[in-house]
Parts: sequence; structure tokens; C-alpha cells
Amino acid sequence: MKLLGALGILVMGLLAAFVIANWSVLVMPVEVSLLVATINAPAGIILLGATTLLLVLLGAYTLTLHTSTLLEARRHAKELREQRLLADQAEASRFTELNTAMQKEFADLRAAMQQTTIDSVNSLAAAIGEVEDKLDRSLGERRT
Repeated sequence: MKLLGALGILVMGLLAAFVIANWSVLVMPVEVSLLVATINAPAGIILLGATTLLLVLLGAYTLTLHTSTLLEARRHAKELREQRLLADQAEASRFTELNTAMQKEFADLRAAMQQTTIDSVNSLAAAIGEVEDKLDRSLGERRT
């Protein structure tokens, strides 16, 4: 239990002990002024009732404050979940875009490699053809 709560319980206990010990004095009727009239009533009971009313009002205020704090925390948690969901969706979208871009890049690289291979094969074939032509000419000149 928190220190303030324990202190409140201790004060309430002391007040209850005081009321029990002095009950006969508290219920003794006296003249009490209500500013517009004077009545004969037990002043101790009136003060005890006022104290009880204040405690009830304080408890209601504390309960209201605690409830509003919980509702605010719940609202913040909901907003946080929504923002996290949006961030996850954005991240998934970025991964999809990255995958698409990588697939396109790989396709472009594959096409460039195929073109380079074709060009290399054609160059090699042309070079081999030239070598064959030279060999054929050389062999043809040697035969004649």
C-alpha cells in the first residue's frame, strides 16, 4: 500500500477513536447559527457529518479522476495500436516495392548478360570464321 493511503487510513482510524471517546460531548445540543437563523442541534454531529460529506466528495473526485485517467490511457493505447498497424502496412508496402524493383533490376541484368553473351558468341564466331578463312587460304596456297 502506498504511504499516502496508509496515512489516510491511520488518520481515519484516529478520527474514529476520537469520535467514540467523545461521543457524549458530540451529541450534546448547543445553539448553532445558520447565518439567517439559530437552531438547537449537536454541533459535533454537524461537523462530523460535514467531514463525512467532504470525504465522500473527495472519494468521488478521486474515482472520477482515476476513471478519466484510465480512459485516456486506453485511448492512447488504441491510437498507438493504430499507428503501429499503419507503420507495419507501410513497411510491408516498402518491402513489396523493393521486391518489385529488385526483380526488375535482376531482369535487366539478365537481359544485359544475355546480350553480352550473344555479342561475345557472335564476336567469337566471327573471329573463328576469320581464322578458318585464313587457314583455308593458307592451306590453299600451300597446295598450289
